This record gives sequence, structure tokens and C-alpha cells, in this order.
Amino acid sequence: MTTHQSIMPIKSEILHKYKWPASLLFWLFVGILYVLYTTLLDMHASTPPVVWYQHSSYKIAVHIVWGVVTVPYLQLLSRAGAPNKWVKYILLTIAAAAIHAFVSVISYGLLASIISFDTTFEAGRYWDGGFYHFSRLFFISWLTTIVIFIAWLGWENLQANQRQAKLNAELQSQLVQTQLQMLRMQLNPHFIFNTFNTISMMVRANKNEEATDMLAKLAELLRISLYKNEKQLIPLHKELEYCRHYLDIELVRFKDRLKVEFDVQPETEKILVPGMILQPLLENAFKHGLMNSIDSSPILRIESHQLENDLIISIKNTGKLETTVFNGNGIGLQNVRERLKLHYGDKAHFALEQQNGLVLASINIAS
Repeated sequence: MTTHQSIMPIKSEILHKYKWPASLLFWLFVGILYVLYTTLLDMHASTPPVVWYQHSSYKIAVHIVWGVVTVPYLQLLSRAGAPNKWVKYILLTIAAAAIHAFVSVISYGLLASIISFDTTFEAGRYWDGGFYHFSRLFFISWLTTIVIFIAWLGWENLQANQRQAKLNAELQSQLVQTQLQMLRMQLNPHFIFNTFNTISMMVRANKNEEATDMLAKLAELLRISLYKNEKQLIPLHKELEYCRHYLDIELVRFKDRLKVEFDVQPETEKILVPGMILQPLLENAFKHGLMNSIDSSPILRIESHQLENDLIISIKNTGKLETTVFNGNGIGLQNVRERLKLHYGDKAHFALEQQNGLVLASINIAS
């Protein structure tokens, strides 16, 4: 879409800039083709031989006049808006045909009289039959104006469709960007609310040092979030850096009980992913798995690797997958699904499942 839409306006600008020479050259080319065609017919029909320029001069002159008439004719068609648009179109085709026929008859008569390039030309006889020449040429000119009108109408519809398609693409892009921004804005309040709720519980439990430590880490995380690049897609290593700061906050509640592991293939670190796409999955792992785990040494493992050029990111945690979580109706998981769909369409998938005693959340992004 993009290439085709970018080429068409360029062609239109070139045609508009050089409309007069383009029109003259086009009709001159058509006139030459027509002369060659009729010359071959005359030769085939054994018509008495005539000098070539005498035979073709009239036909070339008629087509050159078309080169002059076509530009203002098309300009007037473009300005013939409502009301009664089609009435104006009909009147313009008749007027253009009449002007072309009149100018062609007059210009040829004057040129033939002054320059004498056609030895078969008889001025008196030609001017006496002026109306006959005009009426015969008018009918052909009128058919030609109709053909020009149909071609112009098709071109205008094509240009309008191109403009509308480009506008729709721009509007769709703006809509997607707006939706993505709104989805990203959902994450921070959701996460902050949960974190402050945890801090509040710590304060009530007289765990003041832990609450203070978590507040400091939250401030650092928000600083990174506020001042980092606002691009929707960021390298995976940047996303993992954000995850590590997030984990620093959550680990306050676990002290040394939780074992966090990273298994990231180096070739995946530069691949672009949606910013803050993993944070809801980590939050879900803590809220529905690790916080309720009776295991004395729960595990959280973050992995990334490539499989046939597809990027696969997975988060595994100790716990049991709940039915409500599996349905993915929470704000965080629904946010992940929607953002992946907006960025990649059907080329990205999110899955949540129970596997070997662990809860597995995985994102698959096709290349």
C-alpha cells in the first residue's frame, strides 16, 4: 500500500507541473499514429499517391489543437461542482467539441492560405464549405471529448480512492497509537495501586523498614518509567532491565526465600518488544502464584530464545493456575493480549498454562 500510494501523488504532481507540454506531446503522438494508420490504409486501397506532408498536415493540425484545448477542458471539469454537476459536464463536453472544431477549421484554413504547405488546398472552396467542415469535425470532436471525460472521471476516482486510502491508513495508525498509549497508561496506575496497597499492609504490620525500602525502590522504578524513551517498541534488554527494577520491589516481601533466574539468549536482547509488556505477567506471577505458594523456596524464571526466527519469552513461577487467571479477564493479562494484537495482529500469541508443577506465561512473536 505504502509504495503505491507514495508513487501516485508524485506522478500527479509531475503531470500537473508539465500539463501543457504533456498534453501537446500526447496529442502530437496520437496524431502521428493516426496519420501512419490512415497512410497504410490508403496504400492498401491503392489511393492515388500524394505528398506525405500534404496528406497528414490537416490531421496533425487537428490533434495539435486538441493538445491546446484539453488542458482548459480538464480544468473546467475539475471546477464543475454541485449543484447540477452532470449538466455542467454535458455542456462542457459540447462546448469543448465546438471550440475544437471551430479552431481546427479556422487554423488549418489560415495556415494553408499563408504557408501553402498543401498544394491541393483551394482557399475559396475551403471557406465556402466551412460549415460543412465544422459540422463534420464537431461530431468527431464531441465523441473525443466524451472519451476524454470518461478517462478524466476514472482518473479522478482513482486519485480520490488513493487519497481516501491514505487518509484511512493515517487515521488507523493514529487510532492504534492512541489505543496503545491508553493501554500503557493503564499499567502504571494499576501497578502503583497494588504497590501502595502492599506498603500500607507493611505499615499496619509494623514492618516500617521494609515499607521504607519498598518506597525507595518504587521511586527509582517510577523515575526510570517517567524518563525512559517513550517509543512503543524497545529492545528486549531494556524491557528486562525494567523487570529487574520491578523485581527489586517485589523481592522486599520475600527476603531471601524467592529464587529468581534469568536465561536470556544474547541474540534476543536487541529484538524490539512492546515496552512494559512483561510487567503485568510478573505481577500476575506474584499475585496468583508466588504469594500463595506454600513452597519454602519458590522459583521465578524468565527466559527468552528464538525458535525458527520467532521470539519466545516465557515466565515460569511456582504455583497453581487458577481458573479465573486462566481465563485472562484481569486488567494486566487483558492488557497484554490487546497490546500484542495492536502491534502484531495475528503474528503474536500469548498463552498461560500449567506445566510440570509451574505456571507458564509465554509470548510468541513471529518475525
